Amino acid sequence: MKPQPIRDVDWTAARDIRRDLESETKETLVAAARRVFSSKGFDAATIGEIAAAAEVSRPTFYVYFATKSEMFRVVAARLRDELLDAHHHPREVADDPVLLSHASVESFVDLFVENIELMDEVAKQATSDPAVAELLDDIVGKPYRRTHRHIVRLRKAGVANPLVEEHYVARIMRTVNLAAAAEIRLRPDLRDFYIAQATRAYLAMIGYSGDMSMLSIDPDAVRLSDAADTDAAGEA
Repeated sequence: MKPQPIRDVDWTAARDIRRDLESETKETLVAAARRVFSSKGFDAATIGEIAAAAEVSRPTFYVYFATKSEMFRVVAARLRDELLDAHHHPREVADDPVLLSHASVESFVDLFVENIELMDEVAKQATSDPAVAELLDDIVGKPYRRTHRHIVRLRKAGVANPLVEEHYVARIMRTVNLAAAAEIRLRPDLRDFYIAQATRAYLAMIGYSGDMSMLSIDPDAVRLSDAADTDAAGEA
């Protein structure tokens, strides 16, 4: 059947057609919304600001999204997908417990550095929007379950003897990674140091008995970190 021209269909159907036809504009809007939601929060952000940030008209926004809430759900879903992708690594990495632990921590921390404010907004919106709540469950729950499976696999392989309850370790690694991200925001030059420290914290909690020499601590980095803490204390 010959497709109808956009002018011959109702407004809602036209929007659905345009959504498919002009994906580049849609992607620009999503990227702009992500920046606006991160900087202003969901409640303070306006559709006009999102459209302006995307350099499109307000009516163009409504071609692709019916409401600000719909836009936010798309942004949250993108964040969810990125966080879940952070657990996917090449086989040569996945087969090495230290490399895999380091790669996973690195992926999560880097994402957290860029998205701390957005994740806070997702948590806030989850209290009133069931669709966002479902996305938040994926954002928090799926990495937790994957981490727990990794701990169990290492324990069964005889290379880990968890010193902290396994489920608890899997749960608090989100907090450990967020803490590393917060430190890196303050000291981007110490990124590698904090990622290595977060990885060591994980492997220590699960009682990993293998070689961790690749995560050796750089004495210079420790001194830099101590100096930064001393300066911060002095300013306080």
